[in-house]
Order: sequence, then structure tokens, then C-alpha cells
Amino acid sequence: MSLPNRRLDHWTTSLDAVEALRLRMSELEQPDGDPIARQLMAQVAHAKSSSFIALLDPEGQVLDVNPAALIAGGVDRAEVIGLPLWTTAWWSMAPAGMAETTKQAITGAARGQFARFDVDVRIESAGRTTGTLDLLLRPLRGRDGQVAFVVAEGRAITDRKRVEQRLARQNAELSALTQRLARVHDYRERLLGELSHDLRAPLQVVITRSEQLLRTADSGAQTQLVNIRLAALGALEQINDMLEQVKADHGEATLSLVDADLALAIRTVAEQFEPLAEDRDVILEIETPARVTARFDVERVSRIVSNLLANAIRHTPVGGSVRCALDAGDGAAALSVADSGPGVPEEHRDKIFGRFRSGLDGDGRSAGAGAGLGLAIVREFVELHGGEISLSDAPEGGALFTVMLPLRPPEGERIPATLAQQAAAAQRTEFVRSHLEAELAETSTAPRVPTVVIVERVPGRADTILAGIDESTVTCVAEDALEALRLALELLPDAVVVGTATGDLSPTSLLRRLAANERLMGVRRVALAGEREEDPSPESLIAAGAQLVLPAVAAEELGGRLWAAATAAER
Repeated sequence: MSLPNRRLDHWTTSLDAVEALRLRMSELEQPDGDPIARQLMAQVAHAKSSSFIALLDPEGQVLDVNPAALIAGGVDRAEVIGLPLWTTAWWSMAPAGMAETTKQAITGAARGQFARFDVDVRIESAGRTTGTLDLLLRPLRGRDGQVAFVVAEGRAITDRKRVEQRLARQNAELSALTQRLARVHDYRERLLGELSHDLRAPLQVVITRSEQLLRTADSGAQTQLVNIRLAALGALEQINDMLEQVKADHGEATLSLVDADLALAIRTVAEQFEPLAEDRDVILEIETPARVTARFDVERVSRIVSNLLANAIRHTPVGGSVRCALDAGDGAAALSVADSGPGVPEEHRDKIFGRFRSGLDGDGRSAGAGAGLGLAIVREFVELHGGEISLSDAPEGGALFTVMLPLRPPEGERIPATLAQQAAAAQRTEFVRSHLEAELAETSTAPRVPTVVIVERVPGRADTILAGIDESTVTCVAEDALEALRLALELLPDAVVVGTATGDLSPTSLLRRLAANERLMGVRRVALAGEREEDPSPESLIAAGAQLVLPAVAAEELGGRLWAAATAAER
């Protein structure tokens, strides 16, 4: 097409004519041609890469459109040329009011205003579904300064829009969760206030009144008063422990550091447990230097020592021993608390400092009162001082807790030692000791229940044995010999019944281990003699330490015979 010396506002406005103009100007080597021509050529250059481009007259009628837009909308060029853009097939599925919005935007562009907005139109799946266009309306002016064309260029942003919508939904969900968290936080604050003030004070009154009544009550009422005092002490200890844990979780726990004698503080706490240990026939050894000057929180260190000692005495059998020792070195002090109790299996040592670890749930220690926060509190207080706590085997045969404390903790402000701090430490120690005393007193007054540990892997035989044992007896069936040995050390039963199939250890090996352990000297060892060639003979079982050997026959009578034999002799 030839375009000699024609004004732009008289030109054909199709993109084909614009392309012809670009070629003609290239032939004439006129890089500085008319500005309008340069702008139109730029639009043509984008026509192949843009998802939607249309050339409109100032009234918004479509003069031409790129092929990509036709394919995306599933429409023919003849269906849209000459129609206002907002009435074309692309806009047929647009949201209500979008046609009017587009019309107003084009009217503004005809007056020289740029417009940009998002519109949902038929541009996906050949016009069967809608997609989102980022639509830009740009006015193009002629030499007379009037708008001659409006270029509508759209970029598909459906995927981005979907991401934005998903983010908006997630933000709304996050906002709702944040509001719920704020409500939970408010509830927690109210609950802590009630725990701290509304519950602790009445419990302290119950403890004080029960102690007063114990001095004058008769023997019948004393048992009930002891139980009341124990329950109140347990509840108060749990509340205090939970408050300490909450403070630690929220970074609210702080130290009140003083320069004092660490050795004296530890001796003061340990000596309060001596009468209780003596009553249980437990030897309590206290080994400390004459003086160890350190900077520490008196109340919290007292709590560390009292909790560890209470834990040790609780799990030490009658006639056992507990050792509390302090060693001071360059810049640090080592506190160790050892006992001759059952110890803690190595696979459970990492868990024992966790919260709510009480009872025979795999930690290797028998059940103690409270919510299982005692050792967790100890770890929190040790770490507050910048120290470490570890657990290993004690030379005495039980557990060894070792606490490393720096003599000068890195955090906290030094303040002078006060009488109030010393009193608070003494009160806390007395509280832990009294709680343990009440707990052990309740245990000692409770009627003794016979206990039997059985290890027998022959199918059905263990059940037959159990059927013949009195229902009032506590019976524990071990999976194998090693578990039977562990249960025997933990429970100190009346008898251990060793069957003909014991798993990882042979019956004779298990009997030798039971007989060699001094703590199990009072446990009666009963063995079953099998009829198979590979079963140990009665003579070999007796040589290995069996105190009674019974034939593994007459299954219906086996349980009764075992029970009679196991309980016949005094331990």
C-alpha cells in the first residue's frame, strides 16, 4: 500500500496499514519519522508477543485486533471489527458492571487519559472460560493534538490472580488464627492469675490447718489428715512448677544473683533431708568443701538440690544410699547427686528431663507424685545459671545427676543477699521435703501387695501360670530375660519365675544374674524344668541359683504351686 504525503488522521487505521507504513519508512531510511507512526509501529511490534492487543477509535470501536486475542477468545475477526470493545464476545462473560467500567475508561482515554485495570474476560480455552487481563488503554494523538487512536493492550495474569486470591484466603485464615491465639493468650493470663492467687492461698491454708490438727488429732483422724496434707502439697507443688515453666517459656524467668557460699547453701538443703533418709534406713552422704564463694540465685539453687535429693530418696530402696557432693574448680562447680536405686536405662535418659515424665512409662524410675515437672524445673534453673545437667550411672548402682554451674553466671544483676531470699529458699526446701515425707508416709502405711515377675515365652504357659495366682497379687510378664531383670530391679518383687524359654539370655544365665545382684537377695527365684533335651536340667538350674525348681507340666496346677512356693518363705 502506498502512503504518499497523507496526513495520519486520514490514514487507514488497520494494523496492516501500520505495518506498510513501517516498511515504507524503512525504505526511505527515515528513523525520525512522525511520532504517531513510531508509536503505532511499537504496538505492531508487540502484537505478536502480547496476549491481547486491539486498535480502537476514540469511540471505542474495534478497528483491528491481533491473532492471539482472536484465538484466545475463540472469535472471528469479522465478529468484533466495528463493535465497541465492551460489547464484543470477550466481554460477554465479564462480571456485572465491567462493561460500563471499560466504556468509561475508553472515554477517558479518548480525552488523553491513560487507564489500567484488571478485567475478567473470555480469553481461555478458546473462549469457553474466563481469565484475567491486566488491561492498559493508551491514547495516541495526531499532529493536531487530538486523540486519533486508543490502543488496548492486555496481559494475561490469570495465574497471578489465582495466587493473589489464594494468598488473600491464607491471610484471612492467618488473621483468624492470630485472633484465636490472642484469645488463648488472654485466657492463659487469666488462668495464671487464678493459679497464682486464687488457688495457692487456699491450698496453703489447708496445709497449715492440717498440720495444726495433726498435733492434737487421734490416731484415726491422723491418717485422713496426712492424706489431706499430701494432696494439698501435691497440688501446690504442681501449680508452682507450672508457673515456673510458663515463665521460662515466655522468657520471663530471671535470676536474683547474690555473692554467697554455695557449699553452705547445698549443705543447708541436704541436711534437711537427713531425718527423712534416716527414717527410711537410707544413708545420706553429704560431701562439700568448707566454702565455695559463687554468684547464684539462692532460692533456685536450693530448688535444684531439693528436687534432686527428693528424686534420689524417692527411688532408693530401704537400706540403700544417697550421695550429695560438691566439687569446685576454676570458674565452675560440679554438684552430683547419686543413689542406689534402679537407675535410668540409657535409651531413656534424654527424655527424663522432659515435662510430665512420671510413673513407669519407660524412664526406668518408679512413679512419684506431681505432674512430672520436677526434673524439668531442675534443668530450667540450671540453664538459667548458664550451666548444664547430665545423667549417667552411679557407682552406687543407681542414677547419677551431675550439675555444672559457673561460679559467675553471665546474666543477671548482682544484688546484696537478703534475709527474704534465705527464708524463701528454706521455705521451698521444707516444702519439697514435707511433700516427699508425706508421700513416703502414705506409701509405708499402705498394705503391702505381693508381686511376681514371670518370664516365659512358651505360648500360653504364662497365661496358665497367671490363672493360678491370687487376684490380689501384682503380676508382671516380661518379654525376655533382660526385661525380667530390669523389672526385678525396679519392683523388688516377692518372686521371679524363670520359664524354659527366656529369649536373649538362657534361663541359667538369668538365674546367675539374679543371684549375683545384692539388691535382689530377698527375691525368691523359681525355675521351671522342661522335658526337651535342650532344656536345662533341674541340677543345672539349682547350680545357677534357683531356690525352687518345678516341672513345667500339669499346667492347670502350675500357677497355684508356683504361688505357694514363691510365698512360702520369708523374704
